[in-house]
Parts: sequence; structure tokens; C-alpha cells
Amino acid sequence: MQILGINYDTGTEFEHGDPSRKSWHLGDVQRDLVAIRDELHCNSVNVYGTLLPRIVPAAQIALREALHVSLQQRTIDAGRRSTLDRIAAAAAAAERLRALGPVTLNLGCETTLFSNGFLPGRGFQRRIANLRWSWPLLPVANALFGRFMRQAAAAARQAFAGPITYSAGTWERVDWSLLDFVGIDLYRDAEIQDRYAEVLQGYLAYGKPVLVTEFGCCAYEGAQRLGGSGWMAVDWTSSPARLKPGHVRNEQVQADVIAGLLDVHAAQGVHGAYVYDFLQAQISHSPDPRFDLDMAGYGIVKAVPNGPNAERLHWEPKAAFATLAARYAALQARITGNRSAPAPGAASRPAGVDARATRS
Repeated sequence: MQILGINYDTGTEFEHGDPSRKSWHLGDVQRDLVAIRDELHCNSVNVYGTLLPRIVPAAQIALREALHVSLQQRTIDAGRRSTLDRIAAAAAAAERLRALGPVTLNLGCETTLFSNGFLPGRGFQRRIANLRWSWPLLPVANALFGRFMRQAAAAARQAFAGPITYSAGTWERVDWSLLDFVGIDLYRDAEIQDRYAEVLQGYLAYGKPVLVTEFGCCAYEGAQRLGGSGWMAVDWTSSPARLKPGHVRNEQVQADVIAGLLDVHAAQGVHGAYVYDFLQAQISHSPDPRFDLDMAGYGIVKAVPNGPNAERLHWEPKAAFATLAARYAALQARITGNRSAPAPGAASRPAGVDARATRS
């Protein structure tokens, strides 16, 4: 495994004008990315969010700190045309960033759920709820999605000469011949508890380098059985939002799942993996378990309100932080010891695409 990564949210607008990260100071971003490099031993970071004016400066800092960057713009509830326009803009921004270091462009995340025009439902939360009964409609949704991805890849290639990938949901059917890396958001839940490696092998069978673009777990008892659905432990209809009854904080659950999945990824020969997530700033920790929303988040650090400077974002590491640091340090040692190993940004590229060298 060559890419040792983590996801880094610059602020995702699940509702227009309301980014998930409200406190935005480049000094905080610098602090976070140095910790990601030096303490977690990452060599890559997926810098994502809705706003390019945030994504680009964060990516610049990461590149100057000698991190490989995956750049991903996430547009929530946008139409297909608008999403394509934003992919083109992200591609142009990513191309300019390549002057600073190695950049991969990620075309999006689970677009059939997060964008309009593929699956039934007004708004992404309704589409997530509808997914339980809309499986018979997936062939139609994937036909539309296939056409969209051809357009998206063409728009990206026109502006960006580096490698491209996409973060697919397991229900999405992607023509991976369009892209340089196979990218899959793959969480382990009760349904695939004993088949995780088998599911992963299905993506390795495409014969291209595989990136597990999201994996992780929440930090409460029983979260290991829920995988990507663990966030549903929060009752968002309550004011203020609170945990649903019966949830008990347990950071070791999160740490153990991340360690176990990293072992599977390394054993199966994936090219790289990105833990989800470094920090989910919108769901902070509270000593009151009723309002400790962080336990239903995927961050390996917890947002702590009321720090020494109330206007700045403060965080503290969770148990998974030390676990991930130890795993990545060991993997970094293997990469360093293997002089023939490809650089993190390297991948096979179609004819005519610049194979610019990258650095770890």
C-alpha cells in the first residue's frame, strides 16, 4: 500500500450557505496538516468540501508540506449540469496546483445520492432514506450516472493533465476505464462483516490501482455493525440535536475497526486508503452523553468547544488517532525500505496524459 491517506473537510454545505466547518482560519489548517503529516504519518490527504476558495488554499498548504493531494469538490443537491460545471472548475484549479506538487483529481463522492437527477427524492437525506426501497430503479439511475461520468471524465481531462479517480458508493456502476484509479467508499457493517475482503477483491479485479477513498467507524458501542450508517445515531429533529437513547461512547470500537480494515487493505494489495475522517467540526464533543454528537461522527479527533480562543477550532485526539499513527508509521517504514515502490501519485494513464513524476 503506497498511499496512506485521510479525508480532510474544508467545509461541506449540506445546506446552502451553512458549511460543516464554520471556523475557517488558515493557521488552523496549517496546524492540522502538519499533524496529519508528522503525527499520523500520512503521505496523502483528500482535501474536500463545497467551496473551492477553501479547498485550494488548504491544498496549497498540504503540497507545501510535501503531502500528496487528492482534490475533491462535493456539491450537495446540485443538478447534473451544475455538477459538471463545478467538476470543470475543480479540474482547472487542480491543474494550477500541480505546479506545487503531486495532485490527483477526485470527481466526486457518491454522486447518485448527493446530486439531483439520478435517484428519487428531493434532497440527499430523502434519497438516502429512499435507497432502501429504490433498488429496482438502480439500473436506470446507473444508466444516467454512466452518461454523466463520461461527461465528467471528459471535462476533467480537458482541464487537468494529472490522474483522476472517483469515490463510488457500492451501488454505483462506474466505467473504470475512464479513470486512472478505482475509488470506492467501503465501510464494514453487519451485512458484509465476513465478506469485506471478498467485496474489495471485486474492485481489484478491474486491473487498476484501487483506492479505498473512505473507510472508518463511529465511536460508540455497536457502531462496528453499522459502518457508514453510524451517523444515524443522532436525532437531528430535536432542538438542540442529541443522541438517540441507548448509545454509549467507546472510542476503542472506532480504533479497532480502523486497524482491522487497514490490515485487510494491506493484505489485499490496495494501492491506497483514506480514513474518513480527520475532523467533523460540526458535531462537537460534550461531557453530557445526551449531547455528545462526536460519538456518532467519524473523525479521529474530536472538536472541543470553548477552547482558549472561542473563535478558533480546537480538537483533541481520540483513541483511533494513536492507532492510525502506529499503523501508518509501520507502513511508511515498508515504503521507505522498498526503493522500487511507485510514488503515491503514480498510476497508469491513458495515451496523451502527462505522466508527471510525483513525490511522497
